[in-house]
Amino acid sequence: MTTQHHLRIACVALALTLGGCASTAQQQGGADPYASLGGGGSSVEYSTAFPVASPEEAYRNGNAAMRAGDPDRALFEYLRGLRMEKRPQPDPLYSVGIIHHGRGNHDLAEKAYRWALEIDAGHLGANTALGIVLLEQRDFETARQHLEPLVARGRAPWQAYNALGVIADMSGEHAQARQHFEKALEIAPGTPLVLNNLGYSRYLAGDWPGARQSLRRAVSANPSYELAWRNLGLVYAREGDHETAIEAVARNGDRAKAYNDIGYISMLEGRYQDAMGFFHEAMRLSPAYYLTASQNARNLDSLLRRNGGGSREE
Repeated sequence: MTTQHHLRIACVALALTLGGCASTAQQQGGADPYASLGGGGSSVEYSTAFPVASPEEAYRNGNAAMRAGDPDRALFEYLRGLRMEKRPQPDPLYSVGIIHHGRGNHDLAEKAYRWALEIDAGHLGANTALGIVLLEQRDFETARQHLEPLVARGRAPWQAYNALGVIADMSGEHAQARQHFEKALEIAPGTPLVLNNLGYSRYLAGDWPGARQSLRRAVSANPSYELAWRNLGLVYAREGDHETAIEAVARNGDRAKAYNDIGYISMLEGRYQDAMGFFHEAMRLSPAYYLTASQNARNLDSLLRRNGGGSREE
């Protein structure tokens, strides 16, 4: 853990329906236009798979593999279905993009989404997912320009509103971000990811009670949501409830990390003596945090000496 202030992870869950769309055309000869979308993976592994009679059958196999948690097999099925088509189809290309997106292969995901949009510019899933990929690549302005038309047409899924909320927060537009997150929750009530993002947005805006309320809803909906517990700990730390903050941040058992992080928040607030105590406790609990926490402590010690050794209590 460095001394850099905590930033919310902008990754967004893609839960859009994967549709099937195909004709029964035969595979074209010549070079394979889909080879690059395989990612060097499943073609060889599934070369002995039973043949399919149509693209539709391949896509059904792909959907079944996704439901079974086997994205490698799903990717193989979607691509062999596409190879049987006379022309590319947007839905399976979107499905291929979803698989690469989930693996963090942003370049391949973006290629698949853009290809789907070349065929069907109004494809809701590909439009939304491309905006999210751009957001995750920190191209905030292009992502915003891509997602806002979906919202303006009044048919955007919750993921689009959530992504726009993240972009607004990154620009310091917390009131607008809150509106986007609340709209996302109207579409998908109780979604932990959106509740976490709303809570963090309120945290950034200095609304500690509102942040605490949203984040407690997030961890109630998903008790294993580590990021939401972490953000909730930051709120408690800002409110001066350090004991509860430590318990929230240390839910995963890493108490040394929790003490280091809460120490950093205390330092930001000017509670320098508290911060020094937390850094020393982090060093005592774990050699893994000795270097990080000791550097934080040295930085704090230098700050105290520059300020004449004083501290501020609130």
